[in-house]
Amino acid sequence: MMAKTLMESEAFEAPAIALRQNAENTAVLARIVSRFAAAPPPFVATCARGSSDHAATYGQYMLAKPMGCAVTSFPPSLFSVYNARMQLQGVAFLVISQSGQSPDLLIAAEKAKQCGAFVVAIVNDTNSPLATLADDVLPIHAGPEHSVAATKSCIGAMAVLHHLSAVWSGAANMLSAQSALPEVLSDALEADWSAATAAMQPKSQAFIIGRGIGLSAAQEAALKLKETCVIQAAGFSAAEVKHGPMEIVEPGFPVLAALGEDAARPSVVDMSAQLAARGADVFSVGGSVEGAASLPFPKMVWADLFPLAFLQAFYLFANALSLARGYDPDNPVHLQKVTETI
Repeated sequence: MMAKTLMESEAFEAPAIALRQNAENTAVLARIVSRFAAAPPPFVATCARGSSDHAATYGQYMLAKPMGCAVTSFPPSLFSVYNARMQLQGVAFLVISQSGQSPDLLIAAEKAKQCGAFVVAIVNDTNSPLATLADDVLPIHAGPEHSVAATKSCIGAMAVLHHLSAVWSGAANMLSAQSALPEVLSDALEADWSAATAAMQPKSQAFIIGRGIGLSAAQEAALKLKETCVIQAAGFSAAEVKHGPMEIVEPGFPVLAALGEDAARPSVVDMSAQLAARGADVFSVGGSVEGAASLPFPKMVWADLFPLAFLQAFYLFANALSLARGYDPDNPVHLQKVTETI
C-alpha cells in the first residue's frame, strides 16, 4: 500500500481539530463575545491571504447572517503598500493566518490597532508574531502543518469562525451544529470521488461553482487544484458565471458544483444544469442535477457546515488527482509553506 502523503494525513486530522476547538476555545470565545456585548463593533473586518482568506469568505457570511453586522474583507495592501490611515475605532479586526508570520498581515494588524481596532488573531501558531501583536487570540488548534497545501488549518479556521458566530449570536441551531461538526467532518472523509478523479485526470482547466457560504469552498477548491494538480481552476459564484466565464465552457469542460443546503442552492443547481446542457462534464456535490454526475456526499443536517464538509471530501480528491497526474501534492515546485508578502 502506498504511504499517505502529508496532505492526505493532515486532512484526516480535521475532525479531531474541531473536537479540540470545542473543548478548548470556550473561555476565549466568552471573553471576546463579552467585549463585543459591552462595546458593539460598528463592523467586522477580516484580513487574510490564500486559504485563510477563503476561510474569511465563509466567516463573512457566518458573522453577518445571524448578527446583522456588516462584515468586510480588508485588503492588507491598504496598510502594507499604501500606508493608508483608516477610521477603525472599535472595529473587530479579525486577522486569519496559519503561520502568523506574513509581513503584510503583521503590518495590517499593527496599524489597525493604531487606528483603534480591536485585533483578534485567528492563528494556528499561538507563539507567532501575529499572536503576540493581537489584542486577543482565537487558536485554530491544528498543530504543526507540514504539507505546503493547507488543509486542516483552513477547515480549522472556518470552524473557529463558525464557533465565534455561534457563541456571539447565541443561536441554538448554530451551537448544536458546532457540537456536531467533528462527526460531520468524519462522515465526509468517507466520500469517494474517484469517478471525478478519472474524468479530470487529463484536463487542464476546471470551474468550481458555489454561492453564498458555498463560494468559500469553491474558491479554496480552485486554489488547491492549481497548487497541487497544476490545473487552471477558477472558483465562481453561480451568480457570476453568466457574466463572462461561461463563454469558455465547451463540451468536456469539467465543472465541480458545490450545491449547498441553504437558500443559495437553487441557483447553483440551475447553473450546473445549464452548463451540463452545454456539454460540460458536471459533477455535483450534495445532490443531483439534470445532466450531471452526482458524487457521494453525506446528507447534511446543518446547512452552515456544508462548505467545511465539502472541503473535507475535496482535499482527499485533490490529493488523489495530483498523484494521478504525476505530481507530488506535498512538494509543489514553485511554492513554500510560509508565504511572505508585503
